[in-house]
Amino acid sequence: MSQARLSLAAGMAVLTALSVALAWPVPGEWFADREARRVVDRHGEVLAEVVVPNLGRAHWVELDQVSRFVVDALIAAEDHRFDGHRGVDPLAVLRAGVVDLRAGAPVQGGSTLTQQTVRLLVERPPGLRGKVVEAWRAVRLEQQLSKEQILTWYLNRAYFGHRAWGVEAAARTYFDESPAGLSLAEAATLVGLLPEPSRRDPWVEPSRARSARDRVIERMVATGALTRAEADLALAEPMQLRRPRRPRVAPHLADRLLDEHPHAPVVHTTVDRLLQADVEELVGVHVGALAGRDVDHAAVLVADVATGEVLAWVGSADPDAEDGQVDGVRARRSPGSALKPFVYGIAFERGMSPADVLPDLPRRFTTSHGTWAPTNYSDDHLGPVRARIALACSLNLPAVAVLEDVGTATLLHRLRRAGLTTLDRRASHYGLGLVLGDGEVTLEELTAAYAALARGGVYRPLTVVRDQPRPRGQRILDARAAWLVADVLDDPVARTPAFGRWGSLERAYPVAAKTGTSTGFRDNWTVGYTPRHVVGVWVGNFDGRPMGSVSGITGAGPLWAAVMDRVTGEATEDFPRPKGLVRRRACGLSGERPSPACPDVVEDWFLRGQAERPECDWHVQMDGRVAVRWPSTYAAWAAVTGRADPAAPAAPDRLDQVGIAFPSSGSTFHVDPSLPTERQRVPLRAATPAGARRAIWEVDGRVVAEVGPPFVHLWLPDGPGEHRIELEVDGEHAPPIRVWVGGVDEPDGGG
Repeated sequence: MSQARLSLAAGMAVLTALSVALAWPVPGEWFADREARRVVDRHGEVLAEVVVPNLGRAHWVELDQVSRFVVDALIAAEDHRFDGHRGVDPLAVLRAGVVDLRAGAPVQGGSTLTQQTVRLLVERPPGLRGKVVEAWRAVRLEQQLSKEQILTWYLNRAYFGHRAWGVEAAARTYFDESPAGLSLAEAATLVGLLPEPSRRDPWVEPSRARSARDRVIERMVATGALTRAEADLALAEPMQLRRPRRPRVAPHLADRLLDEHPHAPVVHTTVDRLLQADVEELVGVHVGALAGRDVDHAAVLVADVATGEVLAWVGSADPDAEDGQVDGVRARRSPGSALKPFVYGIAFERGMSPADVLPDLPRRFTTSHGTWAPTNYSDDHLGPVRARIALACSLNLPAVAVLEDVGTATLLHRLRRAGLTTLDRRASHYGLGLVLGDGEVTLEELTAAYAALARGGVYRPLTVVRDQPRPRGQRILDARAAWLVADVLDDPVARTPAFGRWGSLERAYPVAAKTGTSTGFRDNWTVGYTPRHVVGVWVGNFDGRPMGSVSGITGAGPLWAAVMDRVTGEATEDFPRPKGLVRRRACGLSGERPSPACPDVVEDWFLRGQAERPECDWHVQMDGRVAVRWPSTYAAWAAVTGRADPAAPAAPDRLDQVGIAFPSSGSTFHVDPSLPTERQRVPLRAATPAGARRAIWEVDGRVVAEVGPPFVHLWLPDGPGEHRIELEVDGEHAPPIRVWVGGVDEPDGGG
């Protein structure tokens, strides 16, 4: 049978179907929700939307949200008797059949808008049977929906090209306009695309698109929808296409969530769109300012401390760059010094005070990989330095010394409990270098760990999807120790020797901040927190290329400050201080209780029970002046730096008397049954006079070790509770101390 005869036969079949159509209900699956998948912020604002097969960027709109020009143009061009038929137009069918028969080929369609709507709602069978089924379905649809409802479904399902399914997507794709704001010429342009949008693409074939638009306008005149004068104005209007401002907010996070929630039409995030847009702009401006120093990218994460909800997530400076699709929030990078606060936190928990003096001196450490001689960032050494200054100034040598006492295995275990899962190698792999950045972390996990410090030592994973169960908090650090870390990191005076005053870390409100720079200037970080918000920033190059001597202060620091200022606003809330801390005076040099001779007296915080310290004997009055009797540990350094006083008495060192150098009285240790016992031994260190030969360590009245120089014993606590530690060296007894041993850190839902 020829195509023309087939068309005529189809028309007769359609008329037959019309006469026998039954009022069967239309299946509900015809109207299944096919709206485009979207990612929205905490207020429902669109962050991103994704194209799905046979749908694209369609957003549902009601008929009263669409320009009347669109409806008039559609009816005039596609079905001018739409208001008069009941799904199938017999006259149109017969006319199309006759025209096709005369032409010897199918050249004119007879489908109504209702039939076209059915075609958009449900797939039809092929051939003549398909046309009959379509007509039958159209009649059924007319019996169930009003004309307005049919037009609404058609306009929301029609394809206009360029992945624009629906009139709302089409209006924004071609004119960056809402469907309600379309002019007559714009409405006619969209309707003119419908039969074959690829061949009439106004971006590629503007003349064809314009001709199709003009034919639609002329049809509107012919059907009485327009006057001649109105049509002439529209025909004279130039084609003014405008590229759409497609949502590009939080693209890295949006892509991740769409992958993780493949069946969710809408993913509701915790992100604040306005804050996200502001942070993205700040990142772009900051990286642009660093372009001359070989910096391509930056990543920023902002979260709420109390809830752990992510408020802003910026993965790179330019998502459209060649490597901009890399998500810097989730990329593994070296943290530099950013892990130091956790080492000091554990030491504070065990009884060390921010006033305790640490040696910032050249030293070689023996590790499983051999000997190692770390240096400070500045290559200078401060000699005796209080722990407060050592942490605030990010000095390397004191940090390594503290880690040696704490133990790499202990630190690694705590960091993993704080969510740093990327540190997945054995403790022996990292060694003491872990505290200086020998490992890889992500900005997401590092920021979450700092949020635990802000939360008083309670870790909770960050969340980016709303209405998910809130994870239970897990205590990773004593609340007093966490507060001491925050107090140190919020101390601009302690930071002065390394960073000076009024830098990017010093803000007008209480905020604890720490920088980090990896070896070779490949990564730099600044992470900081207030009681309400935590902000993490990474700056660098995704290909690992070194930056031009950009440190955490000059690279990530200014960007962090700008973001933190934006988040914090006028808030001036202090970190809530837990019970069990007391403030006492200390010598600024020795850290001990000041004597009348001490010229520099400071105040600092101590765990209750550890504030009573021996009087400083470093400073002595001599001939109306104060001299320093440098302990032997610092004598060489004092001589080289010109600080030694030849007339000063012999160094005290307290080595003429026996003492327990570590741990200090009142220290707390935690035993975790999930760790091998050999990794949880506590080093007992002695201070002894020169020539000492033998030391005896006793715990709770029982001898646990007899050792020679250097008089160290690795003690394994045999149970929780308070323990009395005693030391005897060559018959001389040191003042005993008491320490507390607790069980594994227990989960804590607070914070």
